[in-house]
Amino acid sequence: MTERLPPGSSAYPFREVTVQVHRPSTYTHASPILMVMHGRKRNADEYRDYFVPESDRRGFLVVAPQFDEARYPHPHAYNYGRMIDKGGALQPRERWIFPMLEEIFRDVRARADSSREKFFIFGHSAGSQLVHRLATFHWLDSIERAVAANAGSYTMPVREERFPFGVDGLDVSDDDLRKLFSRPLLLLLGDRDVDTDDPDLPKEPEAMRQGPYRFVRGQRYFETARREATRLGVPLKWRLAIAPGVAHSGENMAPFAVKELGL
Repeated sequence: MTERLPPGSSAYPFREVTVQVHRPSTYTHASPILMVMHGRKRNADEYRDYFVPESDRRGFLVVAPQFDEARYPHPHAYNYGRMIDKGGALQPRERWIFPMLEEIFRDVRARADSSREKFFIFGHSAGSQLVHRLATFHWLDSIERAVAANAGSYTMPVREERFPFGVDGLDVSDDDLRKLFSRPLLLLLGDRDVDTDDPDLPKEPEAMRQGPYRFVRGQRYFETARREATRLGVPLKWRLAIAPGVAHSGENMAPFAVKELGL
C-alpha cells in the first residue's frame, strides 16, 4: 500500500533516487504539483526548500527528486538525461532519465491523493539542462508547463553541432523540431548570471560558441529557436523572461518561476 505524504517537508526513496517533498497545510486534492530539478550540487532538499515559502503561501505541492552523482555521474548521466554514456555513445531510450520523471509524478500523485493529471516542472543550472533536453527529445504529455532557468549550455536545435550541443548524430526530423517549438517552455534567465570564471560553467569549445556566460547563452538559445521556427514555418510558442538583479542562484530564481507559472 502506498504511504501517504505527511504535512510539511519530508523525503522518501523511489527506486534509486530520493524524492524530497513539501506538502503545505493548505494543500487540497486539486492543488498544483511542481517538480523541481536540482543543479550540479545534487542538493534536492535545498531546492525543495527554495520553494517552501511560496508553497506555503499558495498551496502547491513541491516534488524534488535527487539524482545522486554516484549513480548519475556528471554531466552525461544527469545534465544530458543519460542519453549518452561517458564516452559519448548514444544510450537506449529505456536508460534515459526522462521516463522516470513521469513515474515519480504518478507515485507522488498517489501518495498525495491528488486529482491533478499534469504537473509543472522547473530546472535550474544542471537541472535546466535536463529540462530543456526533456522538452527536446522526450516530452511528457503530463507536463503542463516547463521552466528552464540559467542553463550552462544548451542543445541548440541545429544540425551543425553534435549532441549534446546540437542535434547532429540523433534522429531528429524537421517535424520533431516543429513539435519542440510548439511546447510550453519558458526560458528564465537571471540578468546578472554573467560570471565567466564560474568553475561550473561549461567551457567546452561547443559551449563557448554559445557565448561567454549563461545569460548570453540562454538568449542565443531562444533566438536560435525563433530563427529555426521561422525557417520551418511554425510559430515559436516558447517564452523568454528575465529575472532582474539575479545571478546564478536557484533560490533567487524560485519566486520568479512561481510568478511566471501562475502557481
